[in-house]
Amino acid sequence: MARTTPDAVRAELERTDFPTADLSTEQIQTVGIDPATLDVDELLANTGQSDDRLKLVERYLAGHNILSSGIDDLRQTTSERTDREQKSYAGEFGEGLRSTTLGQKAIRADRSGKLADMDKPVATIDVPSTKGGR
Repeated sequence: MARTTPDAVRAELERTDFPTADLSTEQIQTVGIDPATLDVDELLANTGQSDDRLKLVERYLAGHNILSSGIDDLRQTTSERTDREQKSYAGEFGEGLRSTTLGQKAIRADRSGKLADMDKPVATIDVPSTKGGR
């Protein structure tokens, strides 16, 4: 069951100057809240954090999900220009929680560190072959 509401997520988005007039309650729920609830339930619910903190993290994650959705009309912009329109978006789709301001807030609010850890790149090491080329 969700800890946050479409109205709370809408208010959080408005604090980032995101225009929410064309954003439907259904979009907030399906694009933002539903995946955020799954993440909090599966990753953070058993970390000993208070319900109030989990509610806050879920709200931030829901906003992040909308801002990084890959749907250009919903994504967070860093700059816009008129006369045939040009927009720059915050982060790339699939770039992780650090790509939006609300994703960064979710990382900071999570006291377990799990969100920060899942957003780290996976290290790989390539070892060259020591065998001759023959």
